[in-house]
Amino acid sequence: MRSRIYNNLAWSSSPADYAAFAARAVASDDGPLLDAGAGSAAATAHLHAHSNRPSVLLDLSRAMLERADARIDAAGTPAGHVRLCQADLLDPPFPRGGFTTVLAMGVAHLFEDLPALLASLRGQLASGGELYLTSLVGETRRGRAYLRALHRAGELATPLTADQLCQQLGRTRSFTTRGCMAYAILDA
Repeated sequence: MRSRIYNNLAWSSSPADYAAFAARAVASDDGPLLDAGAGSAAATAHLHAHSNRPSVLLDLSRAMLERADARIDAAGTPAGHVRLCQADLLDPPFPRGGFTTVLAMGVAHLFEDLPALLASLRGQLASGGELYLTSLVGETRRGRAYLRALHRAGELATPLTADQLCQQLGRTRSFTTRGCMAYAILDA
């Protein structure tokens, strides 16, 4: 959700922080970028449209990819540098090591088997590449309650605190939180 009010009330976070993290990933290199679990590209369409990086937006949902395509077109994408791919994050259809950056926004909290997700995403990274990952974490009372309710409804994996997520990620280059949103950068 891009709503500043919703994000502040539910997660004590800001869509601007989320977008800034995505911008940092896009600006981190000029090699191929994989936006894994791209969804509708609500926070990244403008970035993809105005970057010269060859980029692939990967998502399991065709409807989300169609929305992403429309958003990128509306933002003024130059022809040819952005591709859309409908596939499973745990079984991407690309050769290993083909991307210098993998961006996975709002994906980690959806997967119960976080090590499998990390292995899949890291497998897409070229040597020296970076994985930029965000996840909701239970850092406020309201956020913990909301995460538990979403978990009970089957919408996301078992909720983690920032400390639990950081521990599961292992060694990170960077790990920060803003409210209930964790931002991590990991090496290949």
